[in-house]
Amino acid sequence: MSCPLSAVLNDGDENPLITSNISEDVGRPLGTSTRVPPAVPLTPISLKATPASHDRPAVRSSLEKGNPDLHGRKKPNRAAMALPSPAGSHFSRSQHYSSHKHGVFNRLLNYPELIFEMASHLDVDDLLILYSISRHFHTLANSRFTTMMVSQATRKAPESSSIFPFRCYRSLCLRDPAMRRNDTKTDFQIRHIPGFQWLKMVLFREDVVNNIVSCLEKECLMLPAATTLTIKKIWFFMDLSTNKLRDGLVRNPDYWPEQDLYLAHLFITKLDMLFTNPLTGNADLGLRKMLLAQRSLSTLSLTLQRKTLRNSYEMLKMLIAYNYTRSAQQRQLNEPIFGVPPNKVGMLQWEGWGRNVGTRFHQIDEVLVWECVRRGLDLPAHLLDMVLYGFVDKRTGLDVWTREQKRRWEERLEMEWSGGGGEEEEEHEDDTDFEGLGD
Repeated sequence: MSCPLSAVLNDGDENPLITSNISEDVGRPLGTSTRVPPAVPLTPISLKATPASHDRPAVRSSLEKGNPDLHGRKKPNRAAMALPSPAGSHFSRSQHYSSHKHGVFNRLLNYPELIFEMASHLDVDDLLILYSISRHFHTLANSRFTTMMVSQATRKAPESSSIFPFRCYRSLCLRDPAMRRNDTKTDFQIRHIPGFQWLKMVLFREDVVNNIVSCLEKECLMLPAATTLTIKKIWFFMDLSTNKLRDGLVRNPDYWPEQDLYLAHLFITKLDMLFTNPLTGNADLGLRKMLLAQRSLSTLSLTLQRKTLRNSYEMLKMLIAYNYTRSAQQRQLNEPIFGVPPNKVGMLQWEGWGRNVGTRFHQIDEVLVWECVRRGLDLPAHLLDMVLYGFVDKRTGLDVWTREQKRRWEERLEMEWSGGGGEEEEEHEDDTDFEGLGD
């Protein structure tokens, strides 16, 4: 990764004076110029004009030869050339420092490997700003746009970049700025490559899945580390718009091995435990079915963070958009119901999100059960293990303390040691223990 000095330095970096314009004083010693005040002592500088065949004359001063300056000291050649010209000279200050306007970033543009390595450490928004304002980086990025996008996604979200390939999201792609054509097709059209929208989508889904797992852990519902990959596969399943594609995806043993089938049921079981009241024991699974029927898992993440479905109105609004059937009078009026537009009422239950009304969508929990039966897996035999996972150690039979339980226990001990409890807290000690374990 080496290059000649001329490829790094700009014109005039080695000798800034050579880019300056020569005025009518060429050939006349500067010390005899009529524009120089007589009170300023100057060292005579000789200027030699080049033959007329050259466009720019070669200028060499006595300072380049190591002659003493005005104070009798010798300066290095480059330092002497960088000195501002005397009063009345035809060289301006801006011309002398023109080579210093180019920063380190512009020099790094000569090394594409370094500039792309630097760009890989930037946030997506910062990378987009740099791509928009830097003309040289814009041109360099267009020549390797696919490599830049895929490397960014692979570095920051390795699982999501493989689960959500850009070829399956044509609306998030763009035409190749380098005008490369697709050799795999007969029409040889310009190929589609991943864009910034696809990169943002991948990083957003990576954060959403991590938030879902974190929210379940805060409720003392633990999941294995490999469950994050399975949740992303569930999200990709939700992106498919036909039952044929959904069924074919789950039936693929390479994409959905038996381990992912087990982890998917474990994840659904933990959601049912979260949405079920442990006191009343009502086993209503409608909320979980409604959340997994949405077009994105971001709704589930917002629900677990207590940012949506906080009241009955929001619950009814989502339920109407999910599987509500309008009456004949409501179809005739064609008015919104609880803020839901008439063309979106009950559309989430139909195939294609309303494109094929009358054919119900195959949801992820249903397809997973069908696939386990087709493969001959004894799923009911593992349900008790799924419920006890994260609470009881299967080898020792002892309780497992989660990180959230340990944190709450440490907070309670700190309050007791600080004397903030009192006699009233000791009277309700049993209730406090029960609430901590119930959370």
